[in-house]
Amino acid sequence: MPLKYPLISLRTRFMLIAVILTIGSSTIWGGWLWQREKSSLLDRASREGEMLVSTMAIPIINAILYEELGIIYEGGLLDSFIAEIMATPRLEVRYAFVLDAEGRVLAHNRLTEYGKIYQDPLTLETLGARSFQESLIQIGGERISDKAMPLAIAGKSWGSLRVGISMEPAFKELSRLGQRVIFFTALFSIGALLIYWFIGTWLARPIRALTHDMEKIDESLESPPNYRYRRDEIGLLQKSFYEMLQRLKTSETEREKSIARMLENERVAAIGRLVSGVAHEVNNPLAGIEGALYQIEQKSGPEIRRYAGLVRQSIERIGRIVSQLSDLSRAGTMAPRPVESQVLFEDIQAFALMAVKNTNCRLRCENLCPSITLIVDRDKIHQVILNLVLNAIDATCINYLCDSGNIELRATLDQGHYTLSVANTGPTIPEDVVGEIFTPFYTTKEPGKGSGMGLAISKGIAENHGGTLTFARIGEWTVFTLAIPCNSSMDSYS
Repeated sequence: MPLKYPLISLRTRFMLIAVILTIGSSTIWGGWLWQREKSSLLDRASREGEMLVSTMAIPIINAILYEELGIIYEGGLLDSFIAEIMATPRLEVRYAFVLDAEGRVLAHNRLTEYGKIYQDPLTLETLGARSFQESLIQIGGERISDKAMPLAIAGKSWGSLRVGISMEPAFKELSRLGQRVIFFTALFSIGALLIYWFIGTWLARPIRALTHDMEKIDESLESPPNYRYRRDEIGLLQKSFYEMLQRLKTSETEREKSIARMLENERVAAIGRLVSGVAHEVNNPLAGIEGALYQIEQKSGPEIRRYAGLVRQSIERIGRIVSQLSDLSRAGTMAPRPVESQVLFEDIQAFALMAVKNTNCRLRCENLCPSITLIVDRDKIHQVILNLVLNAIDATCINYLCDSGNIELRATLDQGHYTLSVANTGPTIPEDVVGEIFTPFYTTKEPGKGSGMGLAISKGIAENHGGTLTFARIGEWTVFTLAIPCNSSMDSYS
């Protein structure tokens, strides 16, 4: 049956899931690392800038106070401090200036800015604050950390110190770190993909091998001999598949047997209906012939009576054949009743002893079955076993002149079945005709000594009881076995 959707192998699914998880985990780890480094770099730059302005704010305040008190005069001292700030190593200072309490520039790294008044939010916030302030701005596309330190002492504000430090080195370092994270994430993902590919191939190999073995299974449902099972979940799958294969094979065998039994029953039933009508039509003229023969015997001489006796023997033989045909037509009629197995065996044993009474055959009867209650048609079972015993006598004691024939009648309990077996040491049945011995009108006896109906009728009786009648050759013994289920009930025959 074609697949409705495209086939996505387990290996492909495994690799996709594994790669997605790998890329996801690597991305999360890389993002966390980048974010941590970003915070670390910006925090370090902020601390270094704060330390710079905090350090320089003290001498600048002193210089402003000295000038205010007239201790020293303006001589470029503030400009010297600004120049020192601009020359700070490890920091790329873009600007530095000192504002008075009104926001007017007292000193600037660019002389053109001298005297300019700043009223921007950071300046106003710093002049009114008592602690360090900073903000991130952009000037000409360059990101700059604008840092401001209030110049205050004893609660009085003397102005503020503003320093602009470029953050581009820190962001470039972050960019390089991001590139390294992406590179190693990609490299790790490719390596993981190759590893997962090998793992997926290794894991999928036994599944593909099992699929290959499944495809080699033909209509015979034969499993490979000496198959080695893996000791993991795939081994359980292998074992389950071959156990299912055996169940399918058993079911197919049972189905074929059921079909064969059904066809055989239909054939026997059809023959039964046919011969029932034939037997009825034959019995009427046969009775007339027998009556006329009786009149001939009464009114004729010895010579005529001798020939009439031969005719009577033929008529009796015809009568027996007609009786067997009638039995075949009535084989499906059942009258089951509960009977103890011990009583049933004793009845069968009595019939068998009477059958061998006038022969030289030695009959051995053995009841190995514990006493149980069976639901059977007692007369039908007698008929089957008596037929098997008579066949054994015919095969063992030819012309009743043998002196070494042995017949065994045995009852056993085997796997929930009550079995009756009749075995004899006579000539075996040829292998090429074993499949025909239960066919109506087929016989291995000499012409005139058998109608070929006994085993066919017996098999029908066995199957009507839900059992079987089988043939086997065990050493020198020819064995016919009747097996009847012990758990049968009256309802099973209705």
